[in-house]
Amino acid sequence: MDRMLKESVAVLFCHVIKMDNKDIDKECPLFCRFMKQDFPDMTDEESCKLLNEVMEKEYNIDTQISIIANGLHNEQYTKMSILKQLNHIIIRSRLSNEDYELFDKVREAFFNSQ
Repeated sequence: MDRMLKESVAVLFCHVIKMDNKDIDKECPLFCRFMKQDFPDMTDEESCKLLNEVMEKEYNIDTQISIIANGLHNEQYTKMSILKQLNHIIIRSRLSNEDYELFDKVREAFFNSQ
């Protein structure tokens, strides 16, 4: 489950990076920092490798959000932390309606499914 959860969180962050056509090299240090906050056992090397793997694949974002929400069902602090991190990644670029919609979708999945 831990690997699946890590990958799903990575997909969520990468979805925003892809959606906004952000520079992967510039986003990598932030991505690594956030992954280490959420998963303290992850090294920067593992995070960078995961970032590159996830950026190359196509995922269903709704499925990934559901995996995170279910995996963190009783971990309110962690869910809030991921929302805060997602918001930080989103606001680093021009904001669009898609960004707001994604954030709201994640928030609702995390906190309205209880």
